Amino acid sequence: MPEQPPSLQDETVRGFFALMNREGVDYAVLRNYEDFPRFGHDVDLVVRWRDIPKWRAIARSCAQSYGWEVLTECDHWARSSTREHTIQVLRFYSSHPLQYLQIDSFHSLVALGFPLFDEDRLLENRIMDDRGFYRIDANVENTFRLLQIAKLAGRHGAEAKLDRYKDRVLSYWDSSSDFGVSTCSLRLGRLSKLYDDLRSRDYLSLQRTINRQKHLWLMKMLFSRPLHTAKMLFDRVMDYLRLFALRPCGFDLYAFVSDEKQNARLKDVLHRLTEANAITHYTFSKSFSERRTVRERGGIVIHRTSADRADIFVDDEKDEDNILGQILRLIIERHQAIFDQRKVTN
Repeated sequence: MPEQPPSLQDETVRGFFALMNREGVDYAVLRNYEDFPRFGHDVDLVVRWRDIPKWRAIARSCAQSYGWEVLTECDHWARSSTREHTIQVLRFYSSHPLQYLQIDSFHSLVALGFPLFDEDRLLENRIMDDRGFYRIDANVENTFRLLQIAKLAGRHGAEAKLDRYKDRVLSYWDSSSDFGVSTCSLRLGRLSKLYDDLRSRDYLSLQRTINRQKHLWLMKMLFSRPLHTAKMLFDRVMDYLRLFALRPCGFDLYAFVSDEKQNARLKDVLHRLTEANAITHYTFSKSFSERRTVRERGGIVIHRTSADRADIFVDDEKDEDNILGQILRLIIERHQAIFDQRKVTN
């Protein structure tokens, strides 16, 4: 396979935001913009609900202009009956070169299933970054990052992310005169204690303080708007039950693998797909809990099986491009295609 050029994703992201600005779409980047145009796994935006058709059309135009093979829309969070819980997800795929780009559209930032910041608040006082895109107000961004730190605290493998978030919050807190006013409005507890916990990297103490305040905030909402709050809770539970039952992005892949040498080649291909972010996780494990976790995270559970039951074939007749193409086709066809250059070419 040709060496992956670094420009496809970067040029698409730059072009996407240029079109969003030109078309007057009301949006703002939520996070992870520091290395623009690189965003890690996905680009997270808040987009005004009325502008979603424009957002989708701009993405389709970019897929065609920049040479992506397929653009799909995953609707697993888009089916929610509550707008604040809705997330639209677009995915760009290229196999030659192997690249992947995901752009997500949010309509709130939630805590305990409720909008801590709604669409209007997220778009209020948005900032035009010097690099050509809008991002959310820094007070909102860093307040929500405090909640992210609390959510990640104690999670295995999250240490580097916790420290990165901590450094950003403290840097902003030290330079902003009104950050304390913003966090006080959410009643996040004694600010001096939160600050000290961050400085000392006592994330579990910070987690206890913030979780306690989040539950008090929820109780206040239940008393002030009981019917509305109950409906949102019900909708959130139903969303999770539906996603747990369907696991719309994760799936089981049945592979005919002729021998252990071919099995190693299959693992190499899966690793390449993971590095390109085209899949989040994969496993060959027979553990029920691990398989369930991988499916829930949108990953692939691999089963070695006989030729008559196989979804893909891995043998001496298939090179790595062929194996990768078989898997990518299965991933792509699980969602509706908005643009498919393969059909145009054929």
